[in-house]
Amino acid sequence: MKVLVAVPTFENILPETFKSIYGLTIPDGVHVMFDFCKGYDCAKARNEIAKEAVKYGFDYILMVDSDIILPSNTLQCLLENPVDICLGVYPRKNTTTGQTEIFKLGYKNFTDENNLNISEIVDPGRMDIKGGGLGCALIKVSLFKVLPKPWFYYMIYPNGDVLSEDNYFCDRASSKGFKIQVDTRVRCGHLVRTFAFK
Repeated sequence: MKVLVAVPTFENILPETFKSIYGLTIPDGVHVMFDFCKGYDCAKARNEIAKEAVKYGFDYILMVDSDIILPSNTLQCLLENPVDICLGVYPRKNTTTGQTEIFKLGYKNFTDENNLNISEIVDPGRMDIKGGGLGCALIKVSLFKVLPKPWFYYMIYPNGDVLSEDNYFCDRASSKGFKIQVDTRVRCGHLVRTFAFK
């Protein structure tokens, strides 16, 4: 199995992020390659990474944002009983209450009212979700052969509402029947943020 670990970044990868990627435990039979895409906005960078993964015959992409710190068992957990898209969990930017970038099922839109809170994670494991941030995301490359381009797109609606490129991707994938889960055992750090896992 071939996994591309890739970072979409406009400028640089934080040293702690790269150190956590370097420190990943690689499961037996898994071959990992690292790359990053620099100088684009996030949607463009994610699209370029996906194109590379398709072109070179990878089975999965592990997308890692440039300010995320992965636990060493990330690949072991996300590749266990693999689904189409499996996310790790991390604190939302500037949260003091434990909001994450994970959105629960049962809601029409990606709004604050359906964010998963750290306090709701009682028994760590897998949960089916609507979608979420792709700061730590294992994605089957076969999705990109089925979903139309652009796979990632930053949408601004006439009323000013925004749908980020990662939630746009999750929304399109789920509408085609692809399964999205979060593995709450994969608790990532988010640098320069005001909340930390206990």
